[in-house]
Amino acid sequence: MLQGRRPAAAAIGVGAALVMVAGGTTACGTGDEPGSPGFQECTTDPVACNSGERADGGEITWGMDGSWTGWNPNTSAEYTTYTLQVTAPYWPAVGQFDQNGEFMLNRGVFAEEPRLVNESPMQVEYTLEPGANWGDGTAIDVDDFVYNWYARSGSEALCQGCTPAAATAAQVASIEEGSGADKIVVTYEDGYSSSEWKYEPVLSNPAHIAEAAGFDWRNDPAAMAAAETHFSKTVPTWSTGPFKVTAADTGDYVVYEPNGDWSGTTEVTLDKVTIRSFDSVDSIITELRQGTVDGASPSAVSAENVAQLAGERSIAFHIAPGPGWGHIDLNTKNEFLADKSLRTAVFQAIDVEELIARTYANVQSDAARKLNHLFRNDDADFEDHLTTTGQGAGDTELARSTLEAAGYEWDGDGTLRSPEGEKVALDYRYADGSNDRQTMADLIAFNLDGLGIEVELKPFPVTDLGPTLAGSDFDIINYGWTSQPVFVSSATQWWDSGSSTNFGQNEDPELDALLAELGSESDPEKAAEIANEAVARVVDDAYVLPTVDTPVAVMIGEDLVNVRDNWASQQRALYNIAEWGLRAES
Repeated sequence: MLQGRRPAAAAIGVGAALVMVAGGTTACGTGDEPGSPGFQECTTDPVACNSGERADGGEITWGMDGSWTGWNPNTSAEYTTYTLQVTAPYWPAVGQFDQNGEFMLNRGVFAEEPRLVNESPMQVEYTLEPGANWGDGTAIDVDDFVYNWYARSGSEALCQGCTPAAATAAQVASIEEGSGADKIVVTYEDGYSSSEWKYEPVLSNPAHIAEAAGFDWRNDPAAMAAAETHFSKTVPTWSTGPFKVTAADTGDYVVYEPNGDWSGTTEVTLDKVTIRSFDSVDSIITELRQGTVDGASPSAVSAENVAQLAGERSIAFHIAPGPGWGHIDLNTKNEFLADKSLRTAVFQAIDVEELIARTYANVQSDAARKLNHLFRNDDADFEDHLTTTGQGAGDTELARSTLEAAGYEWDGDGTLRSPEGEKVALDYRYADGSNDRQTMADLIAFNLDGLGIEVELKPFPVTDLGPTLAGSDFDIINYGWTSQPVFVSSATQWWDSGSSTNFGQNEDPELDALLAELGSESDPEKAAEIANEAVARVVDDAYVLPTVDTPVAVMIGEDLVNVRDNWASQQRALYNIAEWGLRAES
């Protein structure tokens, strides 16, 4: 229950030992001498740092600071950073972005980049790599593209009861073979276009395995949904990537060995990679010290973690802003938060600068408040839509004025009463296991106490993040999204009224219209303008309050080579797992 006092500095529990480079933007350390392999060059050469020759063979264990509930990131409940990472070694992505924001094609599946072959209707042609298959000798073909269409369509007529993380295929009209079996042409509905057509996810789970399991997915929408559930619950026996699963316990660990049917050109040298879930970054660092874990790229890192890493000469690490951005969301279906005036006041009372100063700034000294949901502060398309509203300013007087104008009052005890006279009480949800998340919870409760709002702090296990969000089981929640340099699909996924990952259930017809316009705009510059209009609308709705581009760390034992972090990929360090290896003896 809320206590009406500001949390003491000691509640943060952070140490003062930081290893910062000039300017304080990153921290790095290694047991190696300057200039030798390691992370020293990651600031200036993020694409190739820690490169080196690999030895033939070897086994490693990779630590993950969270868990996953299933194997199908098509679904909203499983579209989490942990599922995206644990499926990275086998998932059939079209490609991804490198650390410089350059798109890299998945050469294990596709022979060349997608081609726009017609503008009206929009048609995109995909060319499959010769021999591209599902790890069992079964070739990837047009049925697999159609299966993904149905799974991600958001249409009850195609996948009854499905809850895709994003209905990225909602505008698909047909999918057919082109001039040969290696050519697949996706045709979109008349009038639809997109500036990000090249990056659309067109493959996911294998159609032939769904059929072998008895699901008539093509003709029965209920069977299609059952197939998606099957892929969620079933440890995959298939792979289109450099590794395939040989053993697993969902949410605990997965063992990967090389996929002999992979069509990629990179030579895989590791004999085995085990990805194992841990309850905290502290636990991972302990295992790194003991040599039972070889590396990790956790979703967040604390000042204590940095101090621990800095004291270990056998561990190399690097810290920089990552792919995730933190934010505070409000559930618009809550009886009180359905009122936009209350939502606005809540955000005006929260002091984001203090949240950062008491948490993230202890890791990255110049961590800056994020002022746009879609574009980083240094992006060419960045516009600040937040500052003038007072949201995130910690301005209690402004927030009280907002409430007074909307008919709210305070009783003799200073408790906020709604215009109907009801006591305003809310819960605040956050994942446990982190001192920083606890500190933020305490600070936000303190901020809202200044408005007379009673806040119940309700942490949940990290493993329950997906279900908590999918069930909209919160009034206020603090979590993060991982993003990429693309923004069109992200905006729709997060905020469209019909999206299953619009977890706070905001419904705004004007925002929906902007998102539809954004999704149909083929000119990238115009798309960025529309995206900023959508951001402004989200701010006006007082729905999502950004906090910061979250500082993250990659940490490895000194023998690992070609492992580096990648802010532009939701897979983080696992984006190039085929290249990983143990350093060859010189």
